[in-house]
Amino acid sequence: MSHHQTTQINPKARRPKGTPLAWLNLVLLLIIVLACNYISCHEYGRKDLTEEERYTISERTMNVLKSTRIRNRETPIRIIFAFKKSTPNYARMYSLLEEYVRHGGGKIELECFDPIRQPNRAREISQIYGVDFKQDLCVVDARKDPSISIKTFEEEKGDRKHVRIRPGTSFVKYETLPDESRRAVALMMDEVVCSAITEAVEGDMRHMYVVEGKGGVSRDDQSLLENIGRIVSSLNIQLSWVNLDDLDSLPENAEGLIVVSPQVDFTDDELRVIREFWERERGRRCIFVALDPSNTRLPRLYRFLREQGIRPNSDRVLLRDRKRAYYDISAVFPKGLDCTKKFWNSTTHVEGQSMSFTLEHGDENEASLRKLSTYPVLMSTRDYYGETSLKLEPQFDPREDKPGPLCLGAATTKGSLRAANDMSTLLVLGNVDMLLRSNARTEQQDYLHTLWAWMSNRPEYGGKSANQDLTMKIDLNRHSRSALEYLTLLVMPLLALLIALMIWQTRRH
Repeated sequence: MSHHQTTQINPKARRPKGTPLAWLNLVLLLIIVLACNYISCHEYGRKDLTEEERYTISERTMNVLKSTRIRNRETPIRIIFAFKKSTPNYARMYSLLEEYVRHGGGKIELECFDPIRQPNRAREISQIYGVDFKQDLCVVDARKDPSISIKTFEEEKGDRKHVRIRPGTSFVKYETLPDESRRAVALMMDEVVCSAITEAVEGDMRHMYVVEGKGGVSRDDQSLLENIGRIVSSLNIQLSWVNLDDLDSLPENAEGLIVVSPQVDFTDDELRVIREFWERERGRRCIFVALDPSNTRLPRLYRFLREQGIRPNSDRVLLRDRKRAYYDISAVFPKGLDCTKKFWNSTTHVEGQSMSFTLEHGDENEASLRKLSTYPVLMSTRDYYGETSLKLEPQFDPREDKPGPLCLGAATTKGSLRAANDMSTLLVLGNVDMLLRSNARTEQQDYLHTLWAWMSNRPEYGGKSANQDLTMKIDLNRHSRSALEYLTLLVMPLLALLIALMIWQTRRH
């Protein structure tokens, strides 16, 4: 007889037992989720995952947005982006403008609208600024009340000077192809908008003067001023021509004097005008000099530079152990000026002839009394030397030539660093080819821009620019290009011929 034993199971035993620790973990998890959502609504970050950071504004622009000129404003700056959404690179431009708002500390307001899809808003903007939406436009308004209409007959003293309107065509850089068609190569939006913000905030433009009548540059040939003009324009500086022979002194509104590649020396009266400008006690003054190494017959100008602690050596900077002159120079941005700290010890490649300088004061006590300080701004490596002769096959002679490293550019300050608004600055370059827009590399343009911002008493406006290329660009020096041409024109055809002969020989047998 089998005996079956049944066991009764309590239904409550199947239920999981809840412990106080489990409930506490659930409550903490809920608090963490709510806290993360609350924080993310107010504090959030963006990360540009593109390799070349195409959706990130430049370091220079962030310096401008963080400057006291922007952060101390009572009212925010208004940016109106009136572009059709079908415009090429619209998403990239809109993303960059959002970065202005994010880094603006509440001092940048952005409005984007399509004038085709929103005609009513386009009419309102047209009535305020007097613009016609026949093309894409970007308006930067730094007035205290941007809702007030601008009168077309307003004088420069009115609020109109605090408004900048940029056409959409200025946002893109084009290059002309051999078939005379144009191709977009760079998006200039970050540079254009940042420059417009600077101009709108300051209103009145500052003035610098370019010396004419000495050769090198003229009203008919401004190729050496192209790069400088672009830099000073972004700093709200206007360039004007001046002939020192006709003046007793520079105008009172002059903040800078530019001397580029002089071929004729200055007279005593002209040097007197330069010295009077350099010795002024009030205001910020700067002098920029770019010397052509092929012309060393400038004794009066050289004497003025020596008085400030920069002595031109009247030489040619060449590479050692070569039978022929080699002018391409591997250079370094040295330690010196604090404003260039981001560039310290980085390298660049300088093309064209260069002259070296020696930084010394004839009388250190006098230099101390005059509060003169000199700094190197561009140095060659030790592989180069200063050739003093004009031999076709130069060789380094330690008795005559100067060994490297050599100073290719120098700066002098006159005055106390504590009184930056009442100080004179002098920048001298021994190479004029790097002023050409076609020769200047990106790091050189950024470096020159930083130096010009420092000279014009805006060191916070320096820094590196953003990537603006719309196409893939490979930057090669002269010898790399020659090697590439040798490879493509000679080596690769010979290699193809050799492979063809091997195949033909194999099939023959």
